[in-house]
Amino acid sequence: MSGEGPVGNGPILSVDHLTVTAKGKTLLDDISLDFASNSLTAVVGPSGCGKTTLVRSLNRMTELTPGLRVKGAVNYLGQNIYDRSVNPVLVRRRIGMVFQRPTVFPNSIYENAAFGLRLVHEEEGKIDIAVRHALTRAGLWDEVKDDLERPALSLSGGQQQRLCIARALAVRPRVLLLDEPTSALDPGSTQRLEETMEHLKEEMVLVLVTHNVGQAARVSDRVAFLHTGHLVEMGETEEILERPKDPLTQQFITGRFP
Repeated sequence: MSGEGPVGNGPILSVDHLTVTAKGKTLLDDISLDFASNSLTAVVGPSGCGKTTLVRSLNRMTELTPGLRVKGAVNYLGQNIYDRSVNPVLVRRRIGMVFQRPTVFPNSIYENAAFGLRLVHEEEGKIDIAVRHALTRAGLWDEVKDDLERPALSLSGGQQQRLCIARALAVRPRVLLLDEPTSALDPGSTQRLEETMEHLKEEMVLVLVTHNVGQAARVSDRVAFLHTGHLVEMGETEEILERPKDPLTQQFITGRFP
């Protein structure tokens, strides 16, 4: 991939005429949008509208699903990540992802956070620093700093999800994708994870898939509304949620969706 500096005044991440199909069915249809730096974009819409397909397209996770075809471009720092010359493993280091359910490994908290760093053979001393920094950024350090050798599976669901965020952050991505990360959490854990997102968006690009309009209102700077694989409208959160231009958006955010 290209260097890590910004490309002029352009966005770190953008989508250009992205279409995704599977077995003749169009999952995403000619979508173009930019993701602003140092902000959180919430992707909302009814079930089956293409939210998860979109976010998985942003770091080539779609390639792990047989039969999906991707056309168009996803540009990271001005380079299309789908170019044949681009290594998908490097893409996923720069554009990290956290899934709906926490996926911790059956070893210690420390080794979970260090997992990606060990894959790239980072120096041991640098791993210690990176793990502490990642756990701090994920809002988990104060809760686990005295027992880093504790099994990760002994953590609560909310703590496990923040550990997954720390694991993604440890390899220093510029973009973090979150696919409904609070859907399996209780209200208290959801609040703590939302606080983590609020801090992280000040320093990187966050893209959040959520079915919860209230959550989008609380944490996002911009909202993209999808319906049947189409981008219906996108804009500042307050504008989309309070003064939507399209009737479909209005119906969705007011809970009167057909």
